[in-house]
Amino acid sequence: MSRQKTGPGRSLMAIERRRKIHDLALRHGSVSVSDLAALLGVAQNTVRADLDALQREGKVRRSHGGAVLNGSGGPTPPYAQMRATHLEEKSWIGAAAARLLPSSGCVFINAGSTTLQLAAAITGEQQISVTTNSPELALLVSCLPTVTVDLLGGRMIRESQETDGTLSGDAIDSLFWDVVFYGMTALDEQHGITSASHAPAMLDRRILAHTRKVVGLCDSSKLGLYANARVGPVEILDVLVTDANARPQHLRMLREHGVEVVLASREGVHPEPETAGGDRP
Repeated sequence: MSRQKTGPGRSLMAIERRRKIHDLALRHGSVSVSDLAALLGVAQNTVRADLDALQREGKVRRSHGGAVLNGSGGPTPPYAQMRATHLEEKSWIGAAAARLLPSSGCVFINAGSTTLQLAAAITGEQQISVTTNSPELALLVSCLPTVTVDLLGGRMIRESQETDGTLSGDAIDSLFWDVVFYGMTALDEQHGITSASHAPAMLDRRILAHTRKVVGLCDSSKLGLYANARVGPVEILDVLVTDANARPQHLRMLREHGVEVVLASREGVHPEPETAGGDRP
């Protein structure tokens, strides 16, 4: 049996290899197992495993001999699976979103892997009160001497590691936040903002009704997808912070719905490309 030839792609980590495969799918609309194996210098079985992983993330749909770009959206994978993906992009987004924190006042930060990166980027220069439904996030920011933390009570949702707010109903109705930093499960034009299940979506709707400004956070892989439970229309967002890999058609859609877009990368914050649409109304 002949051994698979090695090549430059042989040393690529799985996450880098899958990002390259997804970039090729974005560029060409489809990819083939044989071509990818030759290009990346890996076995065809490795490519098939990568395509299966990208399909679980909702980025491609497997086809005979390869995969096609999942351009029409589709259900998102479970939170536990999404949590470990695109961590670098989420760190960029968290750092960019931290620049939008008020110097003082009250903010709400919901549970999620991207909002956790925002919490990690809070320096303690702000005199703010943070309300959250994430025990993990609450523990992280409670170490900062200039930040006070309120944790919403309720039943823990095992899959997403958040409380459902059911023991804080009266408190939620009487509170108001200057800014809500809202990590999203998925976003597309047809379905709007969606969450993984009904209970988080209900809490999200209540929270978003008690603020004057909503800053959404999500990496570009979640744009064009939808999840199980609807939270509301795209117009709920005032600002969306995403990564610079976002596709032009998604940026154009956001602009058309009056959403300001902040694009984050390793180098910092970038202006939105002009190709994403015309001037804001």
